[in-house]
Amino acid sequence: MNSMITKYAMEAPAAGVEPSGNFYFNHITAFEAAKEILETHLGLKGKANDDYLDQYFEKTWEHFDTASDGKIETARMGGFFRFLCANMQINLH
Repeated sequence: MNSMITKYAMEAPAAGVEPSGNFYFNHITAFEAAKEILETHLGLKGKANDDYLDQYFEKTWEHFDTASDGKIETARMGGFFRFLCANMQINLH
């Protein structure tokens, strides 16, 4: 998940000069990360990856974007990717 955060997560703005330290995924970054997860953990590449995302990504996004604010906290993304892969036991390390 560390590489997911460094490659895809966005940091929420802070009130002051200091960084907020609160990271989230928006729809676009979650989609891009999902492509990588499907390739790495399910072996889906190219059209198979695209077809899988077409079928399951929006359902997964809507399930996890409970506030309908267009973002999901990084702490919840492990569950997001497991739900997307339809395997709650998948090792995401």
